[in-house]
Amino acid sequence: MAVAEPQPQQTPREFLTSARWTRGGEYTCLRVVNQRISMWDFHQRRLLVPDAAAGDLLEQEILAAVDSAHLDAPVMVTVLCADNAYRIHVCKMPSLRMDVASGNVQPISVLVHGRPRTNAHVKHVQWIQDRAPLESHARARATALHLPEPFGEVLLHAASTDGTTRLLEGLITNFFVLENHGTLVTADADILPGSTRALVLEACSRLRIPVRLEAPCLQDAATWSAAFVTSVVKIIVPVRALYTDEDDFVQTIPSSSPIVSNLRAAVLADLQAPPT
Repeated sequence: MAVAEPQPQQTPREFLTSARWTRGGEYTCLRVVNQRISMWDFHQRRLLVPDAAAGDLLEQEILAAVDSAHLDAPVMVTVLCADNAYRIHVCKMPSLRMDVASGNVQPISVLVHGRPRTNAHVKHVQWIQDRAPLESHARARATALHLPEPFGEVLLHAASTDGTTRLLEGLITNFFVLENHGTLVTADADILPGSTRALVLEACSRLRIPVRLEAPCLQDAATWSAAFVTSVVKIIVPVRALYTDEDDFVQTIPSSSPIVSNLRAAVLADLQAPPT
């Protein structure tokens, strides 16, 4: 059974952190365009939907909740597992910050800070609480550096056996780098793989972009041709600068790349494609 929460004024984060349950806490955030749920099979697996019949029923209830909300597309839906039921929150998809001159998404600066999640393979409400100190640190660090705006993301990292620092994922995004010879690199272990990450990897296969599934090395950042983060909201957002907690470290990264632009166009086409 699914229940649509009658509080559209809540943000998804407020909806999730105010919910109470005795069992559950797994959730997913999905995109709905023209009464079509993008990557529905992916989200069913994340929600541990038990069988096809339950998945079909939940899909109908999600689309009914979207229809009742009367929002312009695209719509963001958050589905929470709680006490053997599903709770549904619907809101308009948050808008991206666009560069007026180019028409592209504005690139962001990111901070390398924080160790890997203890349970990276489950999207759970507990992570919202666990990441709060990291978000607070990032705000303070941006202020200390006199940056004109907050960090757009915080990248979790791990030490490698070879002494290098490996970049795993963002707090709410997956992280990719484009090496100067054209290979796209992204972590595959100790991360929560997102639906947009899956679309990027599918697009790489179609566009014949080579991929290496390993955590990018921070010490190689000066050689990258591009870097970006992905999520159901952000889709693909370029990274223009990478900071650490060392006062003298900042690595700028090219924020314009034809390969990344082609990937973004391919992912957008997948998201907007009619159901087959």
